[in-house]
Amino acid sequence: MKYDDAEFYFLNFENNELPNEAGATHIGMFMAWLVIHNLLSEDIREEAAEEIEKVKSREITGRDFVVDICDCKLLDQELSEEGNEFAAWYYETKYMEDYCQVFEITQDTTVGLCSIEDQWENFDKLAPVLDRRLDEWKKSRN
Repeated sequence: MKYDDAEFYFLNFENNELPNEAGATHIGMFMAWLVIHNLLSEDIREEAAEEIEKVKSREITGRDFVVDICDCKLLDQELSEEGNEFAAWYYETKYMEDYCQVFEITQDTTVGLCSIEDQWENFDKLAPVLDRRLDEWKKSRN
C-alpha cells in the first residue's frame, strides 16, 4: 500500500521555483521520525542500514532518505508491523492536519505545503506532535 508519493505534489508545482524534492519534505519528516523510533521493516533496515544511521545521526534528513532510498514514496513494505498500524491510523487521517498546524500553513495549497524547509530544526518542531500521536494511538488500542 502506498501512503504517500512526492510525485503527486511536485507535479502540482512544476511552474514554481520549488525543486521536485520539496514534494517529499513532509513525507521525509514522518520517515525520519519512523527511523528514530525503529518502526521500519527488517528488509529496509538491512538494505539501508548505513542511511538509517545517517538519519539517526542527522547527517542526512528524512527527505534525503525518502528520495534516495524510497523513490520519493512512503510504502507499507518499508514499515514494521507496528509502523504500518500506526501509519494506517495516523498518516492518512491526521498527519497533514498536524503538519500544517505546526508550520502554520494551509493544507489546500500544494506550494504552501511543500514550502517548508527540509531542516532538522523543523523536524524538531513536528516530532513532539508525532510522539503524542503515537501515545494516543497506543492508548486507543487498549
